[in-house]
Amino acid sequence: MSSDALVQVSNLTKYFDEDESLLDRLFGDEANPVRAVDGVSFDIRRGETLGLVGESGCGKSTAGETLLRLLEPTGGSVVFDGEEVFDMSGGDLNEFRQRAQVVFQDPFSSLDPRMTVGDTIRQPLDVHDVGTPQERRERTRDLLERVGLSTDQIDRYPHEFSGGQRQRVGIARALALEPEFVLLDEPTSALDVSVQAQVLNLLSDLQDEFDLTYLLISHDLSVIRHICDRVAVMYLGELAEVGPAEAVFESPKHPYTEALLESVPQASTDERHRDVDTLSGDVPSPRDPPSGCRFRTRCPQVIAPEGLGLSQGQYRAVMDCRERVERRSFDLDAIAEDADGDVADALYERFVGVDLPAEDRSTVEAALREVAEGDTETAAERLRERYTSVCEEVDPDLDDQGSGHAVACHLYDGT
Repeated sequence: MSSDALVQVSNLTKYFDEDESLLDRLFGDEANPVRAVDGVSFDIRRGETLGLVGESGCGKSTAGETLLRLLEPTGGSVVFDGEEVFDMSGGDLNEFRQRAQVVFQDPFSSLDPRMTVGDTIRQPLDVHDVGTPQERRERTRDLLERVGLSTDQIDRYPHEFSGGQRQRVGIARALALEPEFVLLDEPTSALDVSVQAQVLNLLSDLQDEFDLTYLLISHDLSVIRHICDRVAVMYLGELAEVGPAEAVFESPKHPYTEALLESVPQASTDERHRDVDTLSGDVPSPRDPPSGCRFRTRCPQVIAPEGLGLSQGQYRAVMDCRERVERRSFDLDAIAEDADGDVADALYERFVGVDLPAEDRSTVEAALREVAEGDTETAAERLRERYTSVCEEVDPDLDDQGSGHAVACHLYDGT
């Protein structure tokens, strides 16, 4: 962790188990929680903007809300300016809530439609009893002007404002108590493209003026690159890569980061014939994440066992086949009914679909014959014996590759 960090997050964990089933309660079975955030560690240095990026559902907003104690953690530690946030109560917690604020994603739902914008901005000052009533009114007017609105609008209601103007009101409210740290949770995702840059530039100006520290959560890589000093890439509740923004964008190390950057539309006409290699498969359930590296089920560079003479495409096909066999994610009766000939051949075409070297084809076909005979456990064990990857056995640590650029991938940890 950096010595000049304002916020230090260590092994932050947040599970949700409210959806415990009726059968779980009747039979006393343990609930299978949603592992929204699962052991995340990073720091945020004073005066910088750290971007937390990843696909929808990866846990980045949950991490931010838990960091601020808007959600209570399952485990881990958050230290703010030398003090443990999760141990705070009473006056200490009250002070923390003044020093750490949030700008929410949706400016249409984050403002009370029954309150004028002046009342909305002044509310934190009233709650924390800051200054005299006259000083609060003056502070409210100053903030309205500072975020690009007019003091003449102080008595208007949210429905009288555009989306960009509402978000400016939200920013003014977040600054009312003169915080040091602000969580920006997708602050431009609900806005028209034409006003996104205006809001981002405003946030940048305010950061310089008030010496603010930001955690910017976004799935929009162009937003992250525009405003962030460092970037943390999140996948399925864990961090995949952390580093200086320029290094991550120009020289990504984790295959997931590479895939995210590859998916960004390019404005150059030189890119019009570019083939985009999209990720295979679906994002696994956070209730039952894969063992080892959580990205391995979709990774285009998963590490094959030593001595296995398969290309990445062939190995990926075998791994996908094995995954289906282990999870029994197929309807054997329907496949058998549709098969023109041997059921094992039909399974091979559907589950694998690529040519394999003779020894591997023999192994996979033997396993699929066992599947056709209903013995999926023996088939899965046969495939595990030959095709188990280190990526599924060991969860990679976030290792520093130099200059503060860390990656959680076995391609870089010497495994």
